[in-house]
Amino acid sequence: MGRLRIDRLTGPPGPLATDRGRLLAARCYRAASPLARLVGLLGTPDLAEDEAVWLEPCASVHALGLRARIGCAFLDGDGAVLRVVDPLPRLRFAAARGAQAAVECPAGRLAGVAPGTRLHRGDPGVVSRT
Repeated sequence: MGRLRIDRLTGPPGPLATDRGRLLAARCYRAASPLARLVGLLGTPDLAEDEAVWLEPCASVHALGLRARIGCAFLDGDGAVLRVVDPLPRLRFAAARGAQAAVECPAGRLAGVAPGTRLHRGDPGVVSRT
């Protein structure tokens, strides 16, 4: 495993959930530094089923060089979903006008998440399975 993995470039992960209490990922890493956003998932080929990455600020993502299939939700400044692309086609880009953040998860994890749904990252160590 390389040093430039997202879990080594961010603080402790927190749970990622919808405003209705649906747990999307038990471990969501917040990539807010320029280096963490640059590396993103490129150095993390083994994204687990319960992991996600919250990229902020971010209005576009790509799947170039990724081994794992991912899905992406673009969020406004309040965490409301603007657009969901799940799965993100390989070798493709996706963007959303007005997006302030993007959440990347394993493909299929964002199924049923509709525009307008609010996503939030909880405090590390506080995971609700409701």
